[in-house]
Amino acid sequence: MSAENVETVRTAYEAFTRGDLGGVAEYFAEDVEWESPDSLPNGGLVSGRDAVIENFSQIPSYWSSFSVEPQEYIDAGEHVVVTGVQRATGPGGSFESRYLHLFKLSGGKVVRGEFIGDTAKARDSLGS
Repeated sequence: MSAENVETVRTAYEAFTRGDLGGVAEYFAEDVEWESPDSLPNGGLVSGRDAVIENFSQIPSYWSSFSVEPQEYIDAGEHVVVTGVQRATGPGGSFESRYLHLFKLSGGKVVRGEFIGDTAKARDSLGS
């Protein structure tokens, strides 16, 4: 199932890149959890597909441009690790930094996601 897990995550990323949050939601379990550093806007643990998608939809409220560019998908069985570069522009300027996403999948759906990245650069771009 692990090759399928990588493909699920890759397809969800493609939907995110297109701005298709409904497409992203198709690959998330109803009870998905998403965790990002609580030092970022809307950070912390978010539970439930609708709440996670709502959280993602708030990104343009903070950054006028935002992108993630996955560089590697690492098959780790029930987990998929994605390394990449994120770029964003906010009221305090622009930044570029490496990130890591850790996904856990079950039954072909993402059940947990975690963002790990340079929060200082992200906060600085917000002017805070």
